[in-house]
Amino acid sequence: MAQRLVLHIGVQKSGTTYLQRMLEERTDALEALGVVYPLPEGEGPVRVNAHEAATYGLLGAEYPWVGARRAAAEEAWWQRLRDQVRSCAGTAVVSAEALAVVRSDAAQRVIDELGADEVRVVVTARGLGRLLPSSWQQHVRNGRTAGFPRFVNGLAAQRARGWESIEKEPDAHMWRAFGLGRLAGRWASLVGPDRVAVVCNPGSGSGRLWHRFMEAAGLSEEAERVPAPTEGTTVHGGVTAAEAEVLRALNGRLAAQGWSHEEGALLRDEIVDAFRAREDRGPRVAVPPRFRDQVAAWSAEDIDDLRASGALVVGSPEELAYVPDEDPDPPGSNDIAEAAGTAAMAAAAWSAPSPAPAEEPPRKRSVLPGLTRRAMGLRPSGGGADPPPSPPNS
Repeated sequence: MAQRLVLHIGVQKSGTTYLQRMLEERTDALEALGVVYPLPEGEGPVRVNAHEAATYGLLGAEYPWVGARRAAAEEAWWQRLRDQVRSCAGTAVVSAEALAVVRSDAAQRVIDELGADEVRVVVTARGLGRLLPSSWQQHVRNGRTAGFPRFVNGLAAQRARGWESIEKEPDAHMWRAFGLGRLAGRWASLVGPDRVAVVCNPGSGSGRLWHRFMEAAGLSEEAERVPAPTEGTTVHGGVTAAEAEVLRALNGRLAAQGWSHEEGALLRDEIVDAFRAREDRGPRVAVPPRFRDQVAAWSAEDIDDLRASGALVVGSPEELAYVPDEDPDPPGSNDIAEAAGTAAMAAAAWSAPSPAPAEEPPRKRSVLPGLTRRAMGLRPSGGGADPPPSPPNS
């Protein structure tokens, strides 16, 4: 049994993938210091959200986006992760950001299954003014068509039903994670408030987040003895406001033309790669102006709840406050037009046929309703329904 278990539970969009990569790259150095970060079997890069996937094998449908087949496929990985934690004589670190959304009974099950003399829960956090835009644009990148106002209205309706409802309803998972004070209190009720730490993502300089995380985990000494990450290192970035609107319109067209989620994802990946090469990408995704006062009120309430939770805060709660005046204006028509032009060029390049050998006549490009397609045997499938549910951070 591990002497100490550090359970990093998210939240999504708070630097979790970055920290997981840092831990993965430093596995050997940390193990030499008595700190185990479990990895799956096999060679090659570890998949993103590996520990989260393992928890699917334990909790299954506790996550609204996980079906029975996916849960069964992850059972062996969960058992391996659990065995590595239980066989660790020192400190084991498990990082699964989706654990921020689970209800109390499921959280207790994770703690009991992993087993440790001491459990320390670490939450990495960002303010609502960053979390909500980041989550919405990720939904769009996953194929959704709802605009930001509709997205916020749905969250407002959930929050209006009260925290008792949020703690019970499976579909209210986003507020279970983003209501930071309630999140800290939920886990504090299981392990004690002195064993819960909330790390404020400083927002600049990735090395600062690494050291804050290690401090919260009780591993400050170990952090000084392993290579520190390069300042400013990032794992992945999002899309801007104009780019998100272009993708949202595209998602609607793909659904109307019967493209499958998998086919649409291939095209979106090409377009997002093209977006990243742009020099002037326009303003970032921000809270729509008419919702800014509401989000500021939610933010102030959540910070008050965090202070009352008794959890340790690494950084300052003020770093999590939403300041509406700091948000940019919505994108202009020219921003959206420029993004649409980039998307059109990327789609055209993606759909172009492969060059034919010199001795063969050129092949005609296959044109499907709405968009051309790459000559790779893909055909639009029936039905234009929304893609299957996906985790908020995916």
